[in-house]
Amino acid sequence: MNTSEIVHRVVETAAKQIGRRHNGGWDRIEPFGPLAAIPGVGARIHALPSDLLALIASEADRVRAGNFDLLGARWPTPSAIPPTPSFWRIDPEDGEPFPQWDAYTFDISFRHGINTREMKRVWELNRLQFLVPLAAGAVLENSNASMLLTGMIGSWMAGNPPFRGPTWTSGIELALRVISVAMALSIAGIDSLDSVERRAALRFFFAHVDWIRRFPSLNSSANNHRIAELAGLIVGSIMAPGFPGAVALRENSWRALLAEIDRQLYPDGVGAEQAAGYSAFSIELLLVAATALGRERSLPAITVDRLSAWAEHSLWLMDAGAKVPAIGDFDDCRVIATTQAPEPRYVSSIVAAVSDCVGRQHLAPPAKDPSIRDAILGSAKASPRQLVGVRSFPIGGYSVIRSKQKDPVVLTFDHGPIGYLSIAAHGHADALSIWLSVGDQPVIVDAGTYLYHSSRDLRDLFRDTAVHNTLRLDSVGSSRPSGPFNWGSKANTRLISSEDTPVARIVAEHDGYLAQYGVKHQRTVEFDGSSRFTIIDELLEGAEDRSVTVSFLLDPACRSTIEPDPRGVMIAHDNRQIIRVASAGPLKPRVVRGDQATGRGWLSPSFGVRMPTDQILFEGRLDKPSTITIDVLDSVVASC
Repeated sequence: MNTSEIVHRVVETAAKQIGRRHNGGWDRIEPFGPLAAIPGVGARIHALPSDLLALIASEADRVRAGNFDLLGARWPTPSAIPPTPSFWRIDPEDGEPFPQWDAYTFDISFRHGINTREMKRVWELNRLQFLVPLAAGAVLENSNASMLLTGMIGSWMAGNPPFRGPTWTSGIELALRVISVAMALSIAGIDSLDSVERRAALRFFFAHVDWIRRFPSLNSSANNHRIAELAGLIVGSIMAPGFPGAVALRENSWRALLAEIDRQLYPDGVGAEQAAGYSAFSIELLLVAATALGRERSLPAITVDRLSAWAEHSLWLMDAGAKVPAIGDFDDCRVIATTQAPEPRYVSSIVAAVSDCVGRQHLAPPAKDPSIRDAILGSAKASPRQLVGVRSFPIGGYSVIRSKQKDPVVLTFDHGPIGYLSIAAHGHADALSIWLSVGDQPVIVDAGTYLYHSSRDLRDLFRDTAVHNTLRLDSVGSSRPSGPFNWGSKANTRLISSEDTPVARIVAEHDGYLAQYGVKHQRTVEFDGSSRFTIIDELLEGAEDRSVTVSFLLDPACRSTIEPDPRGVMIAHDNRQIIRVASAGPLKPRVVRGDQATGRGWLSPSFGVRMPTDQILFEGRLDKPSTITIDVLDSVVASC
């Protein structure tokens, strides 16, 4: 920890102690000035396409019926809507109240422990993102939008007094709640609110803006949390222009937000957090803040360039169905939600918003799902674009190979750092991993995230090298965790070369095993231009052979079978053989599926959900290069 961080933590600790004095409930919050709205948001809702109107109506009906399903959990159906204030305190895991709800927020422990619960789920409900489709549905139905909306906000405030309980612990949660309430009120219109409702809403924004401002995520914590906090300060100070110093706070936050985007998006477009979903999330926060300020069409040139580079990088990652590999952590986060369900093409939706914002149609994705954010942030029309060949992103650390077929085979190769800043909070130990899709079908995939707080063992497992598509040495990961969002050791990865012709060939290495074993792992990925990928793994600088495992985790829609030749594995999808993976070196394959003892053969398609899947393990002792071929079968290539 450097001097700057030490000073920040000391100041933060003192501020948390001072914060204990703020213990008088909502009545102690004295707001000033009018309640405002985000300009133009309400009018945009009336121009939505028919397919989106039906989706909004369905989601609004779900909320009015008290159906809340988030992050793999279902909340008990409340007896009425708005629910009683105690509803916001429920842990859906057992339907019981979350403990310590009335405690000072910073006294509550939610990290791994004996009785730790999954705080992420409680936070998710209390982001109040379902208020946006609820407000939109009411407006489109010409019903009294403000009555139910203000009732929901009032219920939440009654159950969550300022600075007490877990909903005030993290600035990102406050910021997303500010944006949800601001968007919902702006959609419904604030003119119909009476003086009591306006004053309550102002208290809501004053308390949130003040608390976010007091406890910023800085230094090693300044990842997407800081971007969210700055966006929340901007939106909150727009809604409550009477907040002390609101204009200066808004402008300073905007400048800081642009600077953070510049830091957290590399010039080649890769997100510094090494988590594809979180990069999209950070960009959506930026676009929300820009839209609230009316500056979405006048972004600085460097910001436009970074957003464009990110969109281009994302397009290279996308399969024919506009999905990107689930690299690093992702917890189904988004800023403007249309439904409670996860968004498999969330990255594509943000790419479409960026394409529209920067006015570059060639950056539009090949497909996307309809969303309320389309109306609020803008969205370019889907436009398939043929990307072929090899593209390396050397700063962020990815190379992508795309075949020439209409529905291409796409292989992504990770040779980047583990994550952002010293703690690399949302990175995984996936150095030199690959991901592979055929057309719109993911085949070799990432294990996902699953949980954050409620199980240290499972949190560590889903970040471990053992469940990623790379080489593991002597049952040791290339990077080793030291906490739920920290690492005790981190592999340094280097791109050695990237060639496109005459044969696509990418070579990279990492030093994650150097300190303990005196060896480096080097991986070469080759593509013959048609249907064969060759993966060569070597251990460099070591004198003795080592026990290794090279892993490939399959999408649950695919199944694998070891061939009579014990070095080959056939992969099928919909009872059709699509890929053959074979070892030409010393390693022999076996397949595991849903192994509880080792944790192998599991995939988390969305946060809080885990399902068994095939994991191919090539195992043995390595004293010479291991060569594994991945052949896309002729029938598949011909149909692509």
